[in-house]
Amino acid sequence: MPLTFDEKALQALYIMEKTNENLFLTGKAGTGKSTLLRSFIAHTQKNIAVLAPTGVAALNIEGSTIHSFFKIPPATTEKNVKKVAKAFIGDPKFTELDAIVIDEISMVRADLFDCINLYLQIVCETKQPFGGKQMLLIGDLYQLPPVVSSTERQFFTESYPSPYFFSSNVITSGAFKFTFHELEKVYRQQDQHFLDLLNGIRTKSLTDEMLDHLNQQIIPDQQREIAPGEMYLAGRNSKVDEINAQMLEKLSTPSVSFTAKIRGTMKESSYPTDEVLHLKVGAQVMFVVNDSNGQRVNGTLGTILAIQKDFVSVQLFDGETVEVTPHTRKVSQYVYNPTQRRLETEKIGSFTQLPLKLARACTIHKSQGKTFDKVIIDLQGGSFAHGQTYVALSRCKSLTGLKLIAPLQKSHILLDWQIVRFVTQYQQAAQTFEEISITELLTQAINKQEDLEIVYLKSGDQKSTRRITPKKIGTMTFQGKVFEGLQAFCHTAQDIRVFNVKKILKINNIKTVETSKKPKR
Repeated sequence: MPLTFDEKALQALYIMEKTNENLFLTGKAGTGKSTLLRSFIAHTQKNIAVLAPTGVAALNIEGSTIHSFFKIPPATTEKNVKKVAKAFIGDPKFTELDAIVIDEISMVRADLFDCINLYLQIVCETKQPFGGKQMLLIGDLYQLPPVVSSTERQFFTESYPSPYFFSSNVITSGAFKFTFHELEKVYRQQDQHFLDLLNGIRTKSLTDEMLDHLNQQIIPDQQREIAPGEMYLAGRNSKVDEINAQMLEKLSTPSVSFTAKIRGTMKESSYPTDEVLHLKVGAQVMFVVNDSNGQRVNGTLGTILAIQKDFVSVQLFDGETVEVTPHTRKVSQYVYNPTQRRLETEKIGSFTQLPLKLARACTIHKSQGKTFDKVIIDLQGGSFAHGQTYVALSRCKSLTGLKLIAPLQKSHILLDWQIVRFVTQYQQAAQTFEEISITELLTQAINKQEDLEIVYLKSGDQKSTRRITPKKIGTMTFQGKVFEGLQAFCHTAQDIRVFNVKKILKINNIKTVETSKKPKR
């Protein structure tokens, strides 16, 4: 069912379409970032390029990879960029662009972000950041990080504070300004307790009690059979391939192969499914495309009921049966239309195959952006990347649909604290326009002896809603730090507490809050 955009999402769409502001659009897993992006792409009047750091991510948004769009090699340097960019100086493909969208920005490295900036400055013949183009950056930094090989770590240690895009020189120098915009409404999960557990993993603030609660989802050895409708998520390709092959082999029905038709230019790493797809009646499969009416999405599961020469019948887990025919995934490159003075896509290749994958198991990495009702998570051997555990658990809609192969340990939760510092800094900065009104509201509440409901940013990028009775506002000191503080009685803690005014993200009058919560007659 299509999402109905809330106020935050509509504000983001307004910035993207009606302004020239640079934007970093972020939000937790399941907050509708991809849906919002697809809506913008479908309806924008701007001349845009839609890019992503990997081939699979680019196909998901029907865009291009960063490297293919700029025609720069995967292992690029500023020297390479200067050489390539000089050949495109004044090229309207770039100069006539209104905006550039980069999805999955969390996986874009700092050096690549600097190279994009330099490239656009050269081809647009301007010193303005990114050639003066509006940059729309979309992604969640708490999910999967950029890939840095062992041979590249020394370079990053010497050249950048971190491998993330926000450590690029164009950002740390202050040359590139952008609006930080965070989507907050989570659509994927509805249970607040499960959301609290996920946030504890996201920010590495999971308590022992929360960990014990999650570990109640461990399944005994004798119950480890993967039931229909369950998705087994593991960290390594070898484990996933092994499970899918074993589960297919167990079926006594005949195996039928479908071979993809591949035309033009397409890298094997970007194939949306297997080139030769082996299927059997009874096999569990996953759709790898969204259908036009939104009933089936990338990640929908079903079971093969029948196999014909040109199609297969799949029974979805909601009971619906659908006929699935081959789907053509186009591979395109951007070309400039001089008459329209805008970019258009030109087909350079295609991949035609049933839009299905064997789906008893999937890697955590490839599960990013997908939603499942039932998930079995295998973190045996530990987690090896920041955000990996959070991505795995947040794929599931509910705690009751989640199973663990082995106990979740705090060592499985890897978090790069540079991300926390960056995001917290911008969450606070995003509220600076409200500081005067917040101070005024606090002063008024003190004078009138009124209670307030505040949203407060705690350490570790955690937001807390509290009811307080403000007592005093002014310069205060805590642990040697001087700041504008609020002394207030906290009804949650039942004690006098001191709050940093700059970390108060929102204030509601209690009377207004209580009125809005009253049931309608």
